[in-house]
Amino acid sequence: MKCIKFFAMTAMLAVSASAFAQFTNTTVKSSSSSSASADGWSTIWAEWNPSTLKIDVKGADDMSLTGFSAGYSQAFSVASSFFVEAGLGLQYMYHTEEYYDYDSRYDEESEEKITTNLISAKIPVNLMYVFQIPNSSVSLIPFVGVNLRYNISGTQKWEYNDEYESIDESFNLFDKKDMGSSDATWKRCQLGWQIGVKARFNNSLLVGLSYGSDLTEIAKKTKLSTTSITLGYSF
Repeated sequence: MKCIKFFAMTAMLAVSASAFAQFTNTTVKSSSSSSASADGWSTIWAEWNPSTLKIDVKGADDMSLTGFSAGYSQAFSVASSFFVEAGLGLQYMYHTEEYYDYDSRYDEESEEKITTNLISAKIPVNLMYVFQIPNSSVSLIPFVGVNLRYNISGTQKWEYNDEYESIDESFNLFDKKDMGSSDATWKRCQLGWQIGVKARFNNSLLVGLSYGSDLTEIAKKTKLSTTSITLGYSF
């Protein structure tokens, strides 16, 4: 319940920051910004999010995940060349491990597969600086910000097969009964940070690269770090 309230408060903060930025932009205009950027812009974007679940426990291996996300963001001018951007996106991550074993004594083979899936909503809020490259249609946009992620669904599926039996079990990563202890149970809500740079071409095509990490744990001594490669369309 606290996580939902925190998520709602962050969303309200993003909306309030955007509203303030819009009000500031209507009262103070900067002549140094291009007309296409002075009032801000909207972006529809998609991302590739290779991520690492870093487990700070002796003997535990980190988990590499493949992620994809898509969403919408709005940038508002707050000062000369400075913008606040708030967005909303949906993210999917997964990880698969497969193990094969052969027992030559009995000429038997076995197969084990563990699949982890995570679906999340995220609200990124960034402070950006727009640098227009002289005599070109390219803008470079370094940024830094915070990100709130709410984990909608998280499952782990264990499959085992050999010549005699086949086992298939699924676990809810947010259910203490399924995970066995409170330390192993995942949390619904994480606050994180990100830093990166974007480039806009002709005020429409956008590409970006960023890195970020959780500030709060997704499980005990466990945090998620993410590299994001972004492709978007601005208007």
